[in-house]
This record gives sequence, C-alpha cells and structure tokens, in this order.
Amino acid sequence: MISKRLYEVKEKLDDYIREQELKPGDKLPTEAKFAAMLGVSRLTLRECFKVFQKEGILRTVNGAGTYLCDTSCHLSNTVNELIGTGMLIRLSGHREGAEIMHIEQTAPKKEWLDLFHLEENQQIVIIKRVRTADGNPVAMAWNIFPDRYVDYQEIREQGFGESIFSYLEQKKKVHISHAESQICALRPGSIFDDEARTVLGEQVVLMKQVHYDDDGKPIFYSRDYFDTNCITLKLRRERREW
Repeated sequence: MISKRLYEVKEKLDDYIREQELKPGDKLPTEAKFAAMLGVSRLTLRECFKVFQKEGILRTVNGAGTYLCDTSCHLSNTVNELIGTGMLIRLSGHREGAEIMHIEQTAPKKEWLDLFHLEENQQIVIIKRVRTADGNPVAMAWNIFPDRYVDYQEIREQGFGESIFSYLEQKKKVHISHAESQICALRPGSIFDDEARTVLGEQVVLMKQVHYDDDGKPIFYSRDYFDTNCITLKLRRERREW
C-alpha cells in the first residue's frame, strides 16, 4: 500500500539527509538514481515526492531537479493587509533578499495604456524580481510601472532598496494606499506562470494586483507568485446577515 511505502521512503529519505548532511536548498540525486538508492520504483518515488512537496519537505523545479526545503521557514500573511513581501520576511525573523532578474523600458501594450491612462508616446518599465528568505526563493514578482514612477537606470543598478512602497514615497512622493487583488490559479502554457514554476516549484499561487495612490490613481501592476510551501495567504471572511 502507498501509506506503508510512503513511511518507508520517508524513513530512507531522513536517513539519506542525515548521512549526507544535506541543508535546505541542496539538490537530491536524479529520480532514477534516487529510486535505485532507496530500492523503490520510480513510480512509487514520484508518488511519494508529490506528498512530500505538499508537506513542504521537498521542492521540485521543472527541468532542474528536486531540492530540500527549509521547513523552519514558513511565513504567513493576512491578504486583507497590504504588506510587501520583503517586510513580511523581515517581520517573520528571516533574512530577506531580492534580486532583479530582468528589467526593460518599452512602449506599452493597449492594456497598459488603458490601465494607466497613458499617451502612446509614453513608456513603461517592466521588472522581474525574485525574493528570498534565508537564501531560499519564496516569491517572484513581475512589476509594471509607467516610467514616470521609476528611474530605470537607478533601479537597474541599485534596485528598490527597502521596498517598492518606500522607494515610491521617498523618491517620487507617492503613497500607495490600497491595492485591488485577485488570487488566481496558474495557467498551463503561460510564459509567466511556467517561469514561476521553474523558479519556485509546483506549489505556487498567483496574486494579480493593481496598486493605487491616495487619490485612487493606478501606480503599478504586479503579478506576485508565492511558494505555498513557505508562504501561507490567509483571508478573514465575516458572515453577512440578510
């Protein structure tokens, strides 16, 4: 039965981790090699790994392999509170990191012209960042700004500093008051979603957000991806009386 097999594989996995002195983020052998080492079929190993991924023990990245997760790194955020991922990591007592993986300044497509009420000769800045907690990737974001709100060269060389929110307040005198957010499933074939799976693994949720200033003007759009092995999004729902 799979439950018995699961227990046996978990015992052998624990032994392997201990003997090899593996640390969070370390890569496991290939599926074929590891199945042979544990004395189980690849199908059994694959089924067990799916359970371990849901439990946050392992993280599988398409085309890259399977990695040991840091089970001590778990963050929780109430989604009705607008808080940056970096601040969430710091408040949870972990070391925050951010890396800009891509940045470009370009002409906007129609959807961005309409969202930001831009003229056709105006440009947008597109930025992809990966956020880490204690060195482990836990979130990835695509951010899109009208170019008047970011200094392209400065961000390319120095990043946003503490957070996007603080950058906008200090550099552009813009205060983000709220965001309209939508939690979505990832779509097969989406370039953005597939890239998030590559970076964060399979257990990923997407939050699309438009951030507004105090006057209700849209300032930037984001596609925020969270590794649910590390980050839990909580929502408080109050009963409505009819």
